[in-house]
Amino acid sequence: MGLRRATALAALLVAAASCQQASDPTRSRSAPPAQHATDPLPHPLLWSIEKDGHTSYALGTMHVGVDPEARLPDVVWDKLDRSRAFAMETDLADPALRKELAERDDGGSLHADLGDGYWHKLERALTPPVAARIDHFRPTIPVTLLSMRGFPQTEPMDGVLLGRAQQHREQIVYLEPASTQAALLVKWMDVRALEAMLDDLDASQQLQQDALAAYLAGDDARMLALDDRERAEWIKLGRSEAEYDQMMKEMLYDRNASWLPAIERAHAAGGVFLAVGALHLIGKRSVLDLLRQAGYTVTRL
Repeated sequence: MGLRRATALAALLVAAASCQQASDPTRSRSAPPAQHATDPLPHPLLWSIEKDGHTSYALGTMHVGVDPEARLPDVVWDKLDRSRAFAMETDLADPALRKELAERDDGGSLHADLGDGYWHKLERALTPPVAARIDHFRPTIPVTLLSMRGFPQTEPMDGVLLGRAQQHREQIVYLEPASTQAALLVKWMDVRALEAMLDDLDASQQLQQDALAAYLAGDDARMLALDDRERAEWIKLGRSEAEYDQMMKEMLYDRNASWLPAIERAHAAGGVFLAVGALHLIGKRSVLDLLRQAGYTVTRL
């Protein structure tokens, strides 16, 4: 859940930042895209949230890799279109995203950080031309590219939902500054994370593919179970459980709690359609778990 969450979020922010600059080298792909499916999801991760006579809705998103126009069923669009407000994690149009996520100001390079051995692994994984183009970027960029290999190339789900809400002139609520997300991603998607991914690309890619399959099936229990596998991979690569727990706290639980006041204000004002990464809505200490504890009735639709 920790690094999977980070790479999925980074893919969303990198995609949003790249859209602002067509020549961005992070738009290059090292593998052909998977084919898009077009059937609506049978069990979208959609919940109703009720309290004090108001009803809000929460959709767990897969930031990239799922075509929202084709795959989100009509019930999702209907609830979104009828909502007075739309809430999402952050402002994807923030011009600071590209700089904070990708650009480095220390004069260093990935090649120097990794050394020749890991650099050649990166070249084999992404192709030498792509590796050369991102050599002076932060590790967040290659980690993101590696994690999304084989995923369908889609528009960011959160961005498409935002566009729909804007068409309906809904109030837009951003739950945190883009700089908050960028700082966490830069912290946890570091050179060590890149080296670990390069050491076992097959395991990393399989985790991502299994997470996508669980999301498409709407199987939240299966998504949560992947955390045990990821924790085991983390330990196998020589990193401590305490560090994993700290990453989970910063990437997931602290942010969930920090979003509650804005969500509750939007709900009290007449209801809100909330669209955030699916892992923020499932399991203990999730946004929905915290809302239940605050007296809200939460129902999977």
